Amino acid sequence: MVSCESQESYIWVLHQFLECMQGKAPQSVITDGDPAMRIAIRTVFPDAHHRLCAWHLLRNSTANISDPRFTQMFRHCMLADMEIEEFEAYWESMVNECGVREVEWVKDLYTKKHAWATAYIRGRFFAGVRTTSRCESLHAKLGRFVESRYGVLEFVRNFQRCVDFLRDTEDELDFRSWYGTPVLQTEFVELEKSGWTMFTREMFLRYRDSLKRCVRVRICEFDDSDNPHAYTLQKYQRPEMNWKVYRDHISNRFSCSCMRMESFGIPCVHILSVCVRLDLVEIPESLVLRRWSKAAKLEIHNHCVEQHTADPSVTYRTRLGAFSQLCKRLGRVACMSDEDFKLYSNKLMSDALFLEIKYGLRPLTDNMTTANDCGVKDPIRVRTKGTARMSQAGGSAPKTKRKCSACGKLGHRRTKCPNGGAQPSPRNKQSLAGRNKRKRTEVPVVVPDNCPPENACQAGCDLWEQFSLADP
Repeated sequence: MVSCESQESYIWVLHQFLECMQGKAPQSVITDGDPAMRIAIRTVFPDAHHRLCAWHLLRNSTANISDPRFTQMFRHCMLADMEIEEFEAYWESMVNECGVREVEWVKDLYTKKHAWATAYIRGRFFAGVRTTSRCESLHAKLGRFVESRYGVLEFVRNFQRCVDFLRDTEDELDFRSWYGTPVLQTEFVELEKSGWTMFTREMFLRYRDSLKRCVRVRICEFDDSDNPHAYTLQKYQRPEMNWKVYRDHISNRFSCSCMRMESFGIPCVHILSVCVRLDLVEIPESLVLRRWSKAAKLEIHNHCVEQHTADPSVTYRTRLGAFSQLCKRLGRVACMSDEDFKLYSNKLMSDALFLEIKYGLRPLTDNMTTANDCGVKDPIRVRTKGTARMSQAGGSAPKTKRKCSACGKLGHRRTKCPNGGAQPSPRNKQSLAGRNKRKRTEVPVVVPDNCPPENACQAGCDLWEQFSLADP
């Protein structure tokens, strides 16, 4: 949407974004290495943490350092969850082994390590996103509805279709999160059920994976002399890998040295191991980030209804959108049974009629009976067009009687004709005579000289029967 990729253009775009978000600035931003965009983000969002896209960095490393070994080691150095001391040691060994210490691109990359190294970014909330793939995915979905040949009017219409598609998909996922039933897979049944009731479906699957892996660590030390209580955990058969978990028993808040909760918003394996050690049957609310919970949108809808702006049309559209979401939520459960559907349909119809009369949208002569009878009913069945016998105005036509082929009268056939049914009509006589004459001329009868008269007649009859049977 920006034709000029300059610093001023990016600053203008970010200011417009901040205005649309009602002054709420983001905490984290992920972009490529464009210097103009980096300066604009630092100017408009000074408190946000700017992270460079991992995919662009790996592509640039392949283009600037044509060494697959360096690309592999750089990937581990960028994405591995390690301490700052470990990162510095690994970086030194990498540049010495690959011989790229004096390369300008590598030097400039090291100066920006706070923008791409996990060791320095850990503790900043990025929701597990490391690349700009989320933006590219949104572009791909938008490309299914919008084309470059569209004008302004067509663009707005198709863009709204794309937004409706995304909202419908989100509503479907919300429905599955609220009304689905999971299959329990861990031995910590109570904690797993508690996670299902609080997290959305997507986040519950990640929470369950962490709950499965909590058996791989063990608590080797416990200190409850002071608040918060301290737990020291070690990985199975890896004593060099240990973590510290702190629990405030008054507010029931947890924190871990791995900072996974602060980075991803999901309780880590170490915190869940402490919850198992404490025999908790419900996950604490401090471990459920509101944006990952099922009730995240409820407060947003209520907040939108309470907002008031100077423009009445904007306020009306805001309320209409919030109320539509509430009606969708009611419709998901009200349509599960026929009784609830009829009950709430009548309630909504009566309330809508009352409000329409209140604001003068319907005259007072209308009553509830009229409102209930104005529903959509089955259409009236009509006869199809045509001139068939069953669709004629006079009803069904009388059945015509068959005439006798011998005398031409009604009421009998030729076989039962009182005037001699065996005698054919004059027309039939002519056709039969012509046919017999033609057939007899085609096959002459030859009588031998030494045959008696009676045998000659019999022989002629036998030949005539053979010819009649052979005639098609």
